[in-house]
Amino acid sequence: MSFETFEHAQDGSPMVLVSAGPFRMGLPDKDLLAQDHEKPEREVYLSAFWIDVYPVTNRRFHLFLSQGGYDQPQWWSKAGWTWKTHRRIHEPAMWTEAGWDGPDQPVAGVSWYEADAYARWAGRRLPTDAEWEKAARGSDGRRYPWGDDWPTAGLLNFNLHVGRTTPVGLYPDGASAYGCHDMAGNVNNWTSDWYWETFGRFCVQTGRLQDPALNDALRNELGATAITEKIDRGGGFATARECQEVLGCTRKLAWRPSTRNPWNGFRTAMDAAVIL
Repeated sequence: MSFETFEHAQDGSPMVLVSAGPFRMGLPDKDLLAQDHEKPEREVYLSAFWIDVYPVTNRRFHLFLSQGGYDQPQWWSKAGWTWKTHRRIHEPAMWTEAGWDGPDQPVAGVSWYEADAYARWAGRRLPTDAEWEKAARGSDGRRYPWGDDWPTAGLLNFNLHVGRTTPVGLYPDGASAYGCHDMAGNVNNWTSDWYWETFGRFCVQTGRLQDPALNDALRNELGATAITEKIDRGGGFATARECQEVLGCTRKLAWRPSTRNPWNGFRTAMDAAVIL
């Protein structure tokens, strides 16, 4: 299967086009393995978008760092700049750790704020939760990016088989329906959405089934001050076999945007209508 791809000029990141159209999001209520945030299964229509083939690597993040990305407030959200300044953050948590610093390893220990700042600098954005799921799942309703077979060490980096991140693209048999690599394992992927357990049901009840996203505007509209975490997808190198559902296309994790675990990484996206 062929895909439309290009390299983004800002950081050389290869991106793939996910065409406009519907896909199956979530899992049925009767699925015994499904958590409430994955329900219900519904048909969602997404506009076309570009998404990174790989998680952002150390090599690419170094461009942001070397060009003063941590010192320029225009790339940061107001909350992110405040967090960075108060915490005196100048680089990702794993940046100088031996074994984590290979140029083609995904940047690791990155908060949502840092991922968002990089995406702004790169002229892109973080994918919405729905965009991430479509890029991972395709249109056939598969459970994992590669299909319905259970995770194995030949498909992805998980279960501490390696014990740390591996260079991106090392598991081609685990690529998604759109040719995106490391959608499961290696590093988790931040998305732009806030986490609300019942957002899927809310979307069905209110007819928000085209380009759904729980962004700042909707969060403020809902007056949902209790919604304080961002959605994180795909699992990582430390995701245990007994937690393999985390590696699936529909399972979400949620962390405060300041979280910087060794498995926190990201990839970026942008609207297809953006002039290249």
